[in-house]
Amino acid sequence: KATGKDEQGYAMAALLVAMSIMAIMMTVAMPVWKQMSQREKEEELIFRGQQYARAIGLFQRKYANASPPNLDVLIEQRFLRKKYKDPITQSDFLPIRSEQGAPGVAPQTGPQGGRGQSTSTVSSIGTPGAGATGGIVGVASQSKDTSIRIYNGRTHYNEWAFVYTAPVQAPGA
Repeated sequence: KATGKDEQGYAMAALLVAMSIMAIMMTVAMPVWKQMSQREKEEELIFRGQQYARAIGLFQRKYANASPPNLDVLIEQRFLRKKYKDPITQSDFLPIRSEQGAPGVAPQTGPQGGRGQSTSTVSSIGTPGAGATGGIVGVASQSKDTSIRIYNGRTHYNEWAFVYTAPVQAPGA
């Protein structure tokens, strides 16, 4: 006949076995969860970066290809709903100015200047306080971490440049 102490011993042993199994399962699940979480953050980074690029494109269409002097103008003039944070660093995006390349990437040179954007000076039409130093053409993350995803051939978040590129019209269209 089992005594109360024996039953407590069996219950304690069963509890320890169950906890051991759970610990092993968590050890297996954690890397998968971490990678899944990072992929979700990357997806959100792309969405938010593209929102900035889209807002810059709308601004340029309204103000004769002038780039916004800062990101706050996009919110003030309702081209962007809110100032998005970088989901990787939880801080603000780095603005990319027309005279610079994306952070961590050497500027591309060519007939149109870096990133396929015009290198003309910024017009101050409708943009109070705009200077001639060049407006913002895009944003990038501040994180120098390696990404899981390859975005536009880049494998580090700070190299993922979200820049508005005007669509090219076919001749005679």
